[in-house]
Parts: sequence; structure tokens; C-alpha cells
Amino acid sequence: MIDQVRIENLGVIEEATISFSPGLTAITGETGAGKTMLLNSLALLLGKQADTSKVRLGAERTVVEGVFEVPLSSDIVDEVRDAGADVDVEDDAAILTVSRQVPAEGRSRCFLGGRTVPRTILDELGGKLVTIHGQSEQMRLRSASAQLHALDSAGGEATSVALENYATAWKTYREVEAALEQFRASARDSAAQRLALTALVEAVDEVEPEIGEEESLRERIERLDSIEETRSGLQAALGALSGDGEMIPGATDLVGRMAGSMAGLKEPGAEDVRARAESVEAELRDLTQVVGEMLSSLETGESLNDLHARKAKLRALTRKLGMTIDEAIGEAEKAREVLDALHDPQAREAQLEEELSASRKELLKRGKALTKVRRSAADTLVSHVNEELAQLALGRAEIAIDLEEVEPRSDGLDRVTFMFKPDAHAAKVPLASSASGGELSRIMLAIELVLAKLSPQSPPTFVFDEIDAGVGGDSAKAIGARLADLARHAQVIVVTHLAQVASWADRQVVVLRGEKSTSVQAVAGNERVNELARMLSGSADLDSARRHAADLLSASTVGR
Repeated sequence: MIDQVRIENLGVIEEATISFSPGLTAITGETGAGKTMLLNSLALLLGKQADTSKVRLGAERTVVEGVFEVPLSSDIVDEVRDAGADVDVEDDAAILTVSRQVPAEGRSRCFLGGRTVPRTILDELGGKLVTIHGQSEQMRLRSASAQLHALDSAGGEATSVALENYATAWKTYREVEAALEQFRASARDSAAQRLALTALVEAVDEVEPEIGEEESLRERIERLDSIEETRSGLQAALGALSGDGEMIPGATDLVGRMAGSMAGLKEPGAEDVRARAESVEAELRDLTQVVGEMLSSLETGESLNDLHARKAKLRALTRKLGMTIDEAIGEAEKAREVLDALHDPQAREAQLEEELSASRKELLKRGKALTKVRRSAADTLVSHVNEELAQLALGRAEIAIDLEEVEPRSDGLDRVTFMFKPDAHAAKVPLASSASGGELSRIMLAIELVLAKLSPQSPPTFVFDEIDAGVGGDSAKAIGARLADLARHAQVIVVTHLAQVASWADRQVVVLRGEKSTSVQAVAGNERVNELARMLSGSADLDSARRHAADLLSASTVGR
């Protein structure tokens, strides 16, 4: 749910703060006052592309801030935190702050929970927070893809599972199909390819390199190169620790003698010195053992000449193949796999054809299961939408959904077409080519009403931009009533020019055009009656318009 939107320097709006509430909110105002700018501000918050031409003339930047409230258990909270941002928690709700800055020149910046984020993050979250419907969305309802999406949304969990199963089979089918096509395309070059790959494998097998062998050789050669110097140093260290017989005692014996000399002395602190000396003696004996083991391990049995010869052999292989030893080992392994496949090309092709046939069979099986789920969803959607259309002053108009089987595609085996019957006795024709703008508005509203009840994935907020375009009178009242019904399940915001629609709102916000800038204010009581009267007659001063406005408000209250 949208709690609040604050706007600075967007189009004709210099500064405005709009607070929203659950239920239905109507945004009204004279033409050109700036209602569209409110929708533009929401679009910015939802990650849509910024338009610097919308920055208010003379201002450095446009700033839009929004506060959204979502359930603390919502997946949106996890997505926000995954993006490095955070939310505020109030009771069982998560409060999400989003802001956008669009400079007059330069790139816009997006903020989520106080952190800078890419615009794509807002775009991904936006579709889960708000659905915006305007004239462009009505046009999209004419497209086959939008109609298929609406049908799948109505199918709920059953359709989601069937779609996921089909998508897995589609991925497998396409991978096998691509492998077969690639195999056939490379068949002409297979002889030359076999020769090249065989040469690569033989060259590597002759040397028998190991992963990391070059680095290991380097370290072993360096060690042998300095072995005499190392031996001399270790012998000197061992002599210093253990001495050279009784004539030249080592550090260990000297410290031991010191400890013995301090034993039994009555001088204060003597005992402490003796204990410390014994501790040092023990440490020196450990050091003597460690150094002795290091000296013994110097003899590896390796020959420096042999190591250099092996290094030269590896170097020759890398020069020959033009790659490192590790790369050569990896490429040789791949070459063996390809050679196995090329060894009997007819058998390999037959194997791939068999895999393709099996994957297609599975794809068709899952596709038919998806079709079955879609047909069931279509029956449910059509039934519910037609019930809504009957309440939207469309007479006996109905929709139907046709599913035509097609060759497998990424989205299934179905071509979905929404059909429209303007009258019970009329033939059904494709919705895309028959419904008027006003009819499309009401059909779209009916679909949203149904989806809000059927689909748990529906966003919690719907915004309608002049969904009442091309209608009036009873049709407009019907639209207002159904918007109010949708608002029982979700937050609904509607931009409208019709009092018959606005009168159904729980809250009405008016965009007022001033001499220099536009302001926004909520109206109630007499102020709301005046605004509805202006919408009806163009003037708030006509008593008849005011009486009509009051009647509309009264009727909408009774209607609920």
C-alpha cells in the first residue's frame, strides 16, 4: 500500500505531499492542472525511465519520495534486504522508503531504504507493489501476450505449477534440439576436426602433464638450487642449539646449566629465574628437534637435471599448443569427449534424435497438462468477468476465451484470444479488433476485479488513469461502484474527470492549478461537494450541480 508521496519540481508541481489510505482514492482537478504529474511521480518511484524534460523549469532537479507499507512476511521485504537496503518495522508491517532524483542534466539516482540502488531494482519491486493502468495498458489488452498473462494470472497456483513444469521440459527440448543442429552442422568438418583433436590428445598424453605441475616444478627447482646454502644454515643453527660435544656446549646445555645453578638459592626471585630458565630450556630442546628434522628432510632423492628436463618438456608442450599446461589438460579432456561422439557419427546422430523425440514427447505431455489447467482457468475467468460486465453497464455484452493449439513455444501450446460479444445474439469476434476504448476500459476493470480476488500474486495497489474515458452517465456510476468493490480487496487510486466515479471514493484529492504552480489537497464535506459540482457543470456555484453532487455522494454510500 502507498502511504505517502512527496513531490518537488515535477512539471507544474513545485511542491506537494499526498497522503493515501486504504480503500478508494479519487484524484480530480481541472484539465492541465497536473494530475498526470502525480502518475509520473509514481512511475519514477516504480523504476520507470526518467524524462528530464519533466523537471520543473528553472529547477535543478526533480525529487520524488514515496513511503510504502507491506506485510512483514512479504517476499518484497527479503528482496529489499537482498539489495542491501532495509525497512522500518511498525507492528506487523514493513515500511519501505523509496526516492528518486532526476537532475535537469545528467543521470537520475534511485534510493531504496536510504541506499543507492540500480533503477532495475525499483523496476522489479514496482511490479509487485503497484499496477498502473492507463490508455497504454488498455491497448496492451489487445495483444495476445497480455491476454495470455491475464489468463495465467487467473489460474493461480495450479497454473504456476503447470507453467514451471512446462518451462523445464521446454528448456530440455531446446537444449537437445540445439545439440542435434550443432552436430549436423559440424558433420561436414568432422574428418578434419578428428585429426586436429587427435593430435591435441596425443601431444598431451605423450607428456602426461598434471594440473599445477608447472608451479610445483618451479618451487622444487628453487629449493634444490639453494639446498647447499640451506643445509649450511641449518647445520649452523643446530650447532648453536646443541653444541659440538662436551668441549663446545650449545645454547640448550648452557641454559640447562643456568637453571641448575639457580636451584636451591635463597635469594628472593631466584626460584622464578630458575623456572623461567627451565621453560626456555624446554623450548630450545623443541627447536633442536625441529631444526634436526628439517635438516634430515633435505634429501629428497630428486635430481636437479631431471627437474629441468621435465620443465623443458612442459615448456615445449605449451609452445606447441599455444596454451598453458592446465588449459591443455582441460582442452584434451574436451577433445576426448568430442572424439567419442565423432567415433560413430551415425550412432551419435541417432542417439540425439532419440533424445529429441523423447524430450518432445515429454514437452507435449506437459503442454497438454498446461492447456487443461488454462481451459479450467478460462471458464472461471470468463464466468466471473461476465458477471462483472453485467454490473458495468455493458448490457448483455460478454467475453469468451478461445484456446487454439499451436506448435510448442516457450509459453506453451496455446494461442489465447479474448473474444467479445457486444450482444447475446451477436457473433463473437476478437476483442483486439472490436471493442471500443470505453468498452476496453470496463473489460479491463472487470478483469482486474476478478484477478484481485482469484490471484494471490496481485499487487496490493491499483492505479487507474482515466479508466472512464469515453463513458458517462450510468456507465460511469457503474465503474465507480466496481472500483469501490475492488478497493475492498486492495488499495485503489483513480484519476478521473467524472463526478459519477469520484463520488464512490473513500477519499478525494484535488489538484489545484495556481498562477505559478499547482497544489494538492484532500477535500471533504462541503469542499468535496463543491469539487463534484464543478466536475458536473464546470462551476461549483450552481445550486443544481451542488444538489446533484450531494445526491451522488449519498447514492454511493447507500450502494455500499
